[in-house]
Amino acid sequence: MNYSGQMENRAPTARRAAAGGVRGAGRRRRHERILEAATELFADPGFAKTTVEEIAKRAGVSKGLLYDHYPSKEALLEAVWARQVDAWMQATAAAVKYAPGALAETIGDVLAASVRYARSEPLLRRILMQDPGSLSGADQATDVAAFGRFYRDRLEPVLAHGVRTGELRADLDVAHTAELIWLLHFTLIREIFIGTRHALRADADDLLRATVALVVAGLK
Repeated sequence: MNYSGQMENRAPTARRAAAGGVRGAGRRRRHERILEAATELFADPGFAKTTVEEIAKRAGVSKGLLYDHYPSKEALLEAVWARQVDAWMQATAAAVKYAPGALAETIGDVLAASVRYARSEPLLRRILMQDPGSLSGADQATDVAAFGRFYRDRLEPVLAHGVRTGELRADLDVAHTAELIWLLHFTLIREIFIGTRHALRADADDLLRATVALVVAGLK
């Protein structure tokens, strides 16, 4: 058997695979740089005042290469927004550690952590407070619905555990309570960021504390 011939045939294939891997890694790095540049510029000076040329320059790529990744500035904003919402969901899930005997307070802390994370992220603040029209209603609705499912799917088992262990009220309807807490969360976000209250005003913190206290009292 001609092993040397087999090795010679395999070598070009291996080199092509390696080259493809390098190109793929390079494309992923460029993709990440574009998203990071867009995130920074959409936060300041904002979506409307940012051009594709500025994003490409900050990312260190050509305008044509940027369009190879994203066909428009709107498509890029959708990708940035989706990544921000995903990070928001993950931060909310990981922000608070359960303390035995204090499940209701822990759920209140999750609500508070989510709002505070949103207030701490420049792009989320910008879109929610100043550029809410930069995303289409359909895009916002899709992401909000996904966040809602994520929120409820993780909250329902926690509530059910609390009912079983006696930490929460025995007559608690788990599904309805999870939905209600999500609606309170969403309403609070809208009131602070989009409604009449400014996210950096002191009464936003008062509103958050009052909402958390209401949730905790209702669970016990």
